[in-house]
Amino acid sequence: MTRRLLRPALTALLFAAPASTLHISRAAAQAVITGNQNMTATVETIDPETRTVLLRDKKGGLLNLTIPKDAKNLPHLEAGDQISVRFFQTMAADIAAPGTPLPESTVSSAKGYARRHPHGTLVSFQRQRVKVVTVDAAAHKVTIIDHADITRTITVRQKALQPLLNSLKTGDDVDVTTMDAVSFSVLNRTVNGDVSVTEKTGEQTPAVTPAH
Repeated sequence: MTRRLLRPALTALLFAAPASTLHISRAAAQAVITGNQNMTATVETIDPETRTVLLRDKKGGLLNLTIPKDAKNLPHLEAGDQISVRFFQTMAADIAAPGTPLPESTVSSAKGYARRHPHGTLVSFQRQRVKVVTVDAAAHKVTIIDHADITRTITVRQKALQPLLNSLKTGDDVDVTTMDAVSFSVLNRTVNGDVSVTEKTGEQTPAVTPAH
């Protein structure tokens, strides 16, 4: 069984696991941590057409990592590479003011070296606007219609997100944002020569030659 990462924003609403609160603003749900995982994995396959990397963890479990097309500045990966990887996800929602522009999704990526291993960071903000059809705050349920005209009823399971339901009414536009961050190091490759490493930004000087 595989798990897909960097999911569409609304799927974060369906998570049943407890979530940690980040902050709150007026007419907005608290941003919550919906995923936080560290693991060591082996790269099984890489599909350039679908931009997916299949990983196998130490217990044999499989998961798919989907790389957005705008993420180009990442270390090269090959089948058989051993990587340490961290996944971090947050979710937030707020009522959109009338007439405001549609939210835009963004992707950023960077590469460098961490402890002499090739290191990459990918941050994806998936944003979309949905319209409220009905709200049942007591049951923690909301029915929405998305940009593709698909109607669905969602049970909001995280307590930090539930207060927003009391502020919603039929016809409201809601902007939903999911932030997915992935950072990884290629453990089976190291750097030769002197290198100054800035781990927080993934920058390094001077240029060096990787060695397998």
